Amino acid sequence: MGSSSRWRMAGMEAPLRNTDSIEWRQVSVPSSSSGSTPSTLENSVAKDFASCCAIGDSPTYVIWKTSKAQPNFLEIIELSSSKELSRSGLRLIFPDSIFPFAFIYRDESNSSVSRNHFVLYTLTISGVAYCITLKKIFDYGTSSQVSADDIIEYNTQIQPGWGTITAVTAAEGCMLIGRSDGSIGFFQLGTLDPSNSGFVYELRDDAGFGRLWGILSRSPTLAAVQDLALSDVLQRKLLFVLHSDGSFRVWDLSSRSKIFSHAMTIPTPSGAFINLWVGETANNIDIIPFAVLHKENLEVSTATLFLYCLRCHVGNRVPLSLETSSRKISLGEGELIDVKVTSDKVWILKEEGLIMQDLFCDDTTEGLSHYYALQENFIADLLFQSSEHSPDDLLWLAHSTFSSSKEEVIPFISSVFMRVLLFPGVYCGTVLRRTLEDYNKYFTDSEFVSFTIGGLKAEILSIIEHQSGIENPVAILQCWKNMCSRYINNWLKYNASCGLLMDPSTGAVGVVRNNTISLCRGLEDAEHIIYGSFEERNSYLSPGLVFSDDKFNQKILFELLQCVRSVSQQLGKASSAVFYELLVKTPQMSPEDVVVRVLKVLETGHGSSTSVRISELGADTAWEKELSNHKNLRKFSANMFLSLHALCQKANSWSNVLNVVESYLNFLVPQKVVLNVDAETILGVNYSAIVQSVSQISKVMFESVLDVLMLLSYMTGISGQINMSQEDVSKVKLELIPMIHEIVTEWHIIHFFGTTPSESLAIEDFSYQLSSLQIDSNVDKRLWNGKLGKCEYPLAYVLLLSMQSSCGQMRTLPANRFQHPSTLISLTREFSSWIIWGSTDDSSVFFSNAIDLALVLLRHGQYNATEYLLALVDAYSRKEKTFGSLQSVDDKLSVLLHLLGCCLVAQTQHGLHGPVKDKKVGEALRCFFRAASVEGSSEVLRSLPHEAGWLRIDFSTSASVAEWKLQYYQWVMQLFEQYNLSDAACQFALAALEQVDEALSTMNSSSSEDFLETVTTVKGRLWANVFKFTLDLNNYHDAYCAIISNPDEESKNISLRRLVFVLYERGAVKILCNGQLPLIGLADKVERELAWKAERTDISTKPNPFKLLYAFEMHRQNWRKAASYIYLYSLRLRAESTMKDHQTRSSMLQERLNGLAAAVNSLQLVHPSYAWIDSPVDETLLGTENYPNKRARITEQGQSTDDISPQKRPSYLDVEKLEKEFTLTSAEYVLSLAGVKWTFSGTEKPSAELIDQLVESNSYDMAFTVILKFWKGSGLKRELERVFIAMALKCRPSRQISSMYGKNRKMYGLLLTSSEDEAVHDSLDAATTAQQFEGSGHWETLEFYLDKYRLFHPRLPLIVAGTLLSADSQIELPLWLVRHFKGDRSGSGFGMSGGESDPASLFRLYVDYGRHAEATNLLVEYMESLGALRPADVIRRKKTFAVWFPYTSIERLWCMLEESIKVGHRIDQSEKLKKLLHGVLLNHLNLLKVDSDDIRSSAS
Repeated sequence: MGSSSRWRMAGMEAPLRNTDSIEWRQVSVPSSSSGSTPSTLENSVAKDFASCCAIGDSPTYVIWKTSKAQPNFLEIIELSSSKELSRSGLRLIFPDSIFPFAFIYRDESNSSVSRNHFVLYTLTISGVAYCITLKKIFDYGTSSQVSADDIIEYNTQIQPGWGTITAVTAAEGCMLIGRSDGSIGFFQLGTLDPSNSGFVYELRDDAGFGRLWGILSRSPTLAAVQDLALSDVLQRKLLFVLHSDGSFRVWDLSSRSKIFSHAMTIPTPSGAFINLWVGETANNIDIIPFAVLHKENLEVSTATLFLYCLRCHVGNRVPLSLETSSRKISLGEGELIDVKVTSDKVWILKEEGLIMQDLFCDDTTEGLSHYYALQENFIADLLFQSSEHSPDDLLWLAHSTFSSSKEEVIPFISSVFMRVLLFPGVYCGTVLRRTLEDYNKYFTDSEFVSFTIGGLKAEILSIIEHQSGIENPVAILQCWKNMCSRYINNWLKYNASCGLLMDPSTGAVGVVRNNTISLCRGLEDAEHIIYGSFEERNSYLSPGLVFSDDKFNQKILFELLQCVRSVSQQLGKASSAVFYELLVKTPQMSPEDVVVRVLKVLETGHGSSTSVRISELGADTAWEKELSNHKNLRKFSANMFLSLHALCQKANSWSNVLNVVESYLNFLVPQKVVLNVDAETILGVNYSAIVQSVSQISKVMFESVLDVLMLLSYMTGISGQINMSQEDVSKVKLELIPMIHEIVTEWHIIHFFGTTPSESLAIEDFSYQLSSLQIDSNVDKRLWNGKLGKCEYPLAYVLLLSMQSSCGQMRTLPANRFQHPSTLISLTREFSSWIIWGSTDDSSVFFSNAIDLALVLLRHGQYNATEYLLALVDAYSRKEKTFGSLQSVDDKLSVLLHLLGCCLVAQTQHGLHGPVKDKKVGEALRCFFRAASVEGSSEVLRSLPHEAGWLRIDFSTSASVAEWKLQYYQWVMQLFEQYNLSDAACQFALAALEQVDEALSTMNSSSSEDFLETVTTVKGRLWANVFKFTLDLNNYHDAYCAIISNPDEESKNISLRRLVFVLYERGAVKILCNGQLPLIGLADKVERELAWKAERTDISTKPNPFKLLYAFEMHRQNWRKAASYIYLYSLRLRAESTMKDHQTRSSMLQERLNGLAAAVNSLQLVHPSYAWIDSPVDETLLGTENYPNKRARITEQGQSTDDISPQKRPSYLDVEKLEKEFTLTSAEYVLSLAGVKWTFSGTEKPSAELIDQLVESNSYDMAFTVILKFWKGSGLKRELERVFIAMALKCRPSRQISSMYGKNRKMYGLLLTSSEDEAVHDSLDAATTAQQFEGSGHWETLEFYLDKYRLFHPRLPLIVAGTLLSADSQIELPLWLVRHFKGDRSGSGFGMSGGESDPASLFRLYVDYGRHAEATNLLVEYMESLGALRPADVIRRKKTFAVWFPYTSIERLWCMLEESIKVGHRIDQSEKLKKLLHGVLLNHLNLLKVDSDDIRSSAS
């Protein structure tokens, strides 16, 4: 509906809420009646229709709705302007299709229980009437059934001759039904029992007895009832009836008589009267208005609405008369949805708009009609669907604004569409869900409801990216155009208008849609000028214009507005969207920069290059677009040149034009309204209408002011061509343009609040967690928190509710009802005024209410919005060129910067990471430092209200700037610390340190008695904080510097202790041990802390504290302390290993060995005279496993906290003792590997049991090591004999040969293994390795060790041989053992002489154990060898005592052979041996005789 002489725009639809998010409680209605509805009748009657019943003085609005798709459903929503919108609705499911009719009233019975219940009248198409008592919505479950006690059911079609039901209406206590046969049934439903004879009554023309007989006395000529309407007139209930033949009748229900009848004239023979609507009688007016709808052709939806009036005559016999004058309204084509008639107006709802016309005006025909733009038009305009070229304008403006073709343009276009699509009032969950389903994106109800705004954006962008396929701006734009077109179509399909919502007492009117409920608002004064035609604007000039009565200036203004419109058309409707998006999305771009870039479009055309267009559109299309733009630009330039010249000539000078512009701009400034603080507040559903109105009006005003800005900027660019003087240009640049920027920003902020969805509370917020768990008993708070983050709840909703709850600043209205369109505009104006100017009347500064708004937003967790608001005001406060008294913001600048810093800090906890978080922290730092540097900031910040909570600075009065800064920096430091931002907190701690000296000196001089803290104490506390923050950041060098800079010794000691513990816990303690920190003067303290930690720490922890102490002392070249600490470590291991399992015990033994080896190595670096360490006084306390982790903060002077530091005591350990302990520990470890448990007792010498266990476990190396370490002299020989006897016994043939444990056994060394790899292996770490076995059997083992250790004890071969022969006298001695006896024959002696294990010893063994053959053979061997000497040896043999044989043993052998022969034992063998022995002895004696003779002869 465009502007014409007969139509004028009067307002717009302002959505209240989306009903698609309502939780429906489905309730089935049982029925005892049987009946079915013909499908043809059902299709003709069922439709999407809704209406509203206002119940009570402070009304509850009950909205009911029927559906054509589900004709047996009746949905009921309860709205109240005195409480919050309900999130639940009632869905009644009837067994049969129902009429699009319902009547609901409150049960006013005496019962207190039923007083809060509603009574519902409705009727099925088959004729079953229902009277249902409805409980509260929450009394029904999600799926339940109406109780039979709450239902009165009656079948109104029990008589077979009754006609089809064509109309129905109801009032409290009765239902009236009109039929196709012209009859009207009157049923006292809910008043009388259906079985009562007076329950049913029929309204008839004839009086008396005939009425009771119903059908018998019915007039056959009566036309079908077309429509029924009830109205209360002069305390009487009148029924208005419209028949299909045009008959109009009025019945008085109290007397059940007809009081008026009139035959309407049918305009065309083919047409018919369809519907009837009756208005209410106004107070003190005896006129009853009513409207009748006439359709010329039932098949074509062309209709006319006729308006009539009935006059009441009190006391006359004929109480009603029809006024002669009537009016008609041609509705044209298009479906009529609903009509409402009030006492003075008629409201007509059609698909394309809502029409309002006054009933009483001079024009008796059509009259002037006002229309209210519906939401469809608003949404289509926002989504660039109202014009074919709007999306293209968006693309080319984006190209002109950004230099890059893809990297910035594509995200920018998507951001514009995405922001609009999720605007409150544009977003509808059902419509968006249907649109996503068009792209095969299907979601369940729970999935779709759970979507956050970010989730919805991700789904939509995924569709756009998938549809476009390539990253091309034109392709992306086309995808968005298609999606928005689908969205609009789905909006028209799934969110179509169903009926009107009316409150006659206030004049409120609204629209009920399938998924939305709306109110209608009026237009702002400026909107009348903007939306009206140029011919109409004169009648809508507001008194706010200084020249509202000046016809001359009015003409100049109209000419000026024509130029503004030309500029707007040239830029296209997308210009305001581009400008707004640039302000929101790219805050680093100032409005001035945006204007410069957009202005290029007016001066030179769209800024994108031809190559870019060719790459995106193709060559032909690009050149056509280029030519078209060039043509349009030339036409625009010429027209603007002529228009501006004409404007200047008409105004006589540009100065007059600029004065008109200035007056018009003042008119566009958000009006300042002084609010009544004591006013009664308006609660409930009017909030949403106010918020939506604010967003709509701010959009229009933003665009209007922006168009004026572009015109003035364009004029300054061509000032020479249009003869503007430099004075005029200066006025534009220095006065008007800054003024416009301020106005644009004001409306931009209002629009930002009205359209930006609120943020949901962070999950990390503890109060939110309590709310989500329903631990908090505040139900309203939980409901409120659940609304945050939803598209339908923008930031303005938060501000409005906060404003109402805090000070009640709104107009005082008579009742809590839906408000008249003009009242809504007044409330919207007041809300906009509060946003910009605040509640006081002394504010004249730009955005003086920013602080209060920021506090409200921060209180509700809206950090992003707060940051944007404060950053915008801060940017304006720093401008050198400002309009008016903008510099007056400086007195609140510190508060602004303080709140902005707090907001930025809070934002860091909401999922920000990496560079984004670092940027927020950096901006917060700058804000806090700037806030502290503003003059007078201490007083201003302390003036923050108590409701500011953690944002408020509550310090005592500061005497100096330094004192204030000291306190403020500490507060900020604690704030950053609270949010775990240690780096920023450290900076403020350092900043506070810079103020300490000056601040405390001032405090000390001003009030010495109250001066409680010294400079040392304050600095110590601050340096301790610096230490803590740097330690949290893992800056260990800086943390150490903070420690050494701390002048407070107690604080320094605590920090040092903390440093040691933290380094230990983080595995970074090596920094203390490798010399990276210059521990000058602190080394002993660090040592004490490490020692304290070691003593009270479980030895299984890593890194091991004793090893750290060892490394620490080794680095300091304190070898004895290093040995002492590592030895204590081995003692702890020894004490605790007894309580561990086998595997753990072996591991701990390995560690003990490493520790002892390290201790020995350390002491070997010391001079032998000092190579000792103290022995612990009481080793029994080392294994208690009591590890306290706390210690006294302050230690008395002289009291050592290092209980284990080495000191000279009577008992000490030197290298030898440590080596012995190492040896025994090695033996224990070897036994543990073999599965033998033996515990070191700490004695000086091990028991024989240890040697036996080592031998038994085949650990011979270890056994010999222990023997050699602990025994000397005869003891050594004795232990060796014991070992070899045991080894020899293992070689007995009767003994089962067992395999040895391992082959590559290593000797233990004296080295400390690395702490980085403390795994236990089966091999021993040693400096040297030796082969343990040459073979795999015991003989080889015996041979190996006998060869190795016979030098320590020469009798070992004899012991071994004797052991073997004693065990088995017939055993065959191995050759290697025999060779040990025979030795080297090249010696000086001859015969069987030698050492302890010589051939004679072997001969004796043979003799002793009856080995006659071996003894004889051995003797023969040596005697024969004596005779076979070389000539050189013969001389030596002849010397005195040169030859010796065991003659006694030989004699024993001879005797034993004789005895054997005598007893008959081995006679042959014995005789042979005796003969052999005899022969060799005889030869030997002969040889001796010859040698003796030679000796005597030589002597003589």
